[in-house]
Amino acid sequence: MEDKAKAKDAQEVVLDLNFVPQWARTPPGENHYSAKTYKDSGPRHDRRDDRRSPRRDSRDARPGRPRPDRNDRSRPVRPPREPVREIPVSVSFLPEQQRLASLVRQMHHSRRAYPLMDLANLLIHDAEGYLVKIEVNKGASDFTLFQCKRCKAAACSEELMVQHLMAKHLTDVYEKEEIETDPPAGQFVCVARCRKSGILLGPPNHHSYTDKLNELHQNRFAHLSLEDYKRNIETVRDEELIEQWKEESRKKTVYKLKSDPEAEPIDLSKAESAFKRGMASMYEKTHRAVVPSKVAQGLEDRDITMAIRRVWSKESAFPLSMSFAMRAAFRHMHLNLFKAGKVNFVTHIKPRPVKPADTIESIAEVLVFLKENPGSTRPHLLEGLHPSLDPKSEEAQKALEPLGWLIERGHIIEFFNGTLSVPLGHRRR
Repeated sequence: MEDKAKAKDAQEVVLDLNFVPQWARTPPGENHYSAKTYKDSGPRHDRRDDRRSPRRDSRDARPGRPRPDRNDRSRPVRPPREPVREIPVSVSFLPEQQRLASLVRQMHHSRRAYPLMDLANLLIHDAEGYLVKIEVNKGASDFTLFQCKRCKAAACSEELMVQHLMAKHLTDVYEKEEIETDPPAGQFVCVARCRKSGILLGPPNHHSYTDKLNELHQNRFAHLSLEDYKRNIETVRDEELIEQWKEESRKKTVYKLKSDPEAEPIDLSKAESAFKRGMASMYEKTHRAVVPSKVAQGLEDRDITMAIRRVWSKESAFPLSMSFAMRAAFRHMHLNLFKAGKVNFVTHIKPRPVKPADTIESIAEVLVFLKENPGSTRPHLLEGLHPSLDPKSEEAQKALEPLGWLIERGHIIEFFNGTLSVPLGHRRR
């Protein structure tokens, strides 16, 4: 049932095969690899700051009012980000199998020929329509990728892969549960707070502080190193905040092993230690990683993200690698590719030229008309051969039956936009 539901969802997403020529195509959808999606992706020197307030009139200036010191130490200090490396990998795109199967089903149903490049465009702009293939370049054998076996995420370093597994897959093994306990006892003069989220971590000398810090870092800010994240922690002396932390601390998060529900619940640090012991089997070293598009759009590794983004920006305008991959897949699925002018088309019906003289009269007249009037549609054909018939009548439908026979056998090609053409073949002498 689950597989059928997935197949149905795939069909609903890519149902519209009514293409227009590429030059008339509307602008593509949202860039999956835009800076909006990846907030930590690359330099931003070329972006305009639209948040800048309008320039004040000089008459409104109030002399004598001190300006705030930009070096005010009470403000959070944003640590400098490490520059993005250009890693020795090649990125290309493959069609996602369920989406591709959906396209093929529709082509079989419609019996029409579709532009290969437009089919590639359709999948590359579908957020779940493609896979990202990342391969280490030849000559860079010392460079290694690390890939998660659970979700297929990729990283350039083992450290980032460990952070990924801890942040994304700890709950695959452990069930989180909240229980209520007594509030912390004792006198506390301060409490630590995360500047980024406003979450209270507790007094730095309390035994729960380190666990709370690590949990928040992994769940919310795993893209930062732990040392960089610690710079965003402040210590506040406020009795109300201390009481708030005490009340919040009554709720304790424990972890239960999913494979053994009867086991004793443990705290985060013990769950992490046990999880790390079995982590080596959860990822692998590789020189080639294929990543689902949804996972690729949320990778924690900025170097890989930027490598994908650079190629995707070109591919979204002209999906060359996707079209090559689809061409090979279509041939493997026994579909037929042919060229009309400079455009490559794909159809499940193999074009087979036939001479009008070798057919009966009703079929020959259709072939002759379309040869003399290339680019005609069904209404044009009906008007040319049977001008007295009402297009909506049963007689008109019957008059078009020879056309259906010709299309099914490949003697006539019906294109995606409804135009009809006689397939070209080698001239017989």
